[in-house]
Amino acid sequence: MNRSLYYHWIIPLPLLLIATYLLDGRGFDLQLADAIYAFEGDSWNFKSSWLLETVIHKGGRILVGVLILLNLGALASTWLSQRMRPYRAGLGYLLAAVIISLLLISGLKGITHIACPWDFQRYGGDQLYAPIMNTLFGSSTVRCFPAGHASGGYAWVALYFFCRLYKPQWRMAALSFSLLLGMAFGLSQQFRGAHFLSHDLWTLAICWYTALAGYHWLFRHRTAAP
Repeated sequence: MNRSLYYHWIIPLPLLLIATYLLDGRGFDLQLADAIYAFEGDSWNFKSSWLLETVIHKGGRILVGVLILLNLGALASTWLSQRMRPYRAGLGYLLAAVIISLLLISGLKGITHIACPWDFQRYGGDQLYAPIMNTLFGSSTVRCFPAGHASGGYAWVALYFFCRLYKPQWRMAALSFSLLLGMAFGLSQQFRGAHFLSHDLWTLAICWYTALAGYHWLFRHRTAAP
């Protein structure tokens, strides 16, 4: 493993743990949610807003579906076009990394049973607040951790690794695209009361390591494009 790829594995983990400690353990999640809740007049007034619910939430799902179909179409074209054939392995990796990330996040939501901010009495719900680590894998039926909608953006961090193979000069633009899309989806859900910031952070971490593991497994002996 080259040094650059080694740092892709090592550096994010302590950053994730430190951020989790500050957000979940030291209460910065609550402080941010308190500020958003107060801004909306001590109610989740944006929960059903046209912009957040219809455009970003529902429309965002459609956008992610379109991106997956474009990826699938590009992969199919590698059997039809000689020019596209060299991209087959990378496009297959990209499609698999995105879909696995989305399925993994969805599956984890079903077993972690972490509540949304709007579920807590602090924000008009009926549950007492408890940090994530105190309620992880409980018996509740809530499904708010990790952040599902944000995964539709963060799953595309795999584009960064795709570009490392074929277009290294585009890799930071690809990473910026996925991060900005994930942040847009994540922030919209925070303003609706659906997630804390730490939920989005863990979604990003899971998507990152899923894409990284696939890249390392498939292309560990391959040199990135010059």
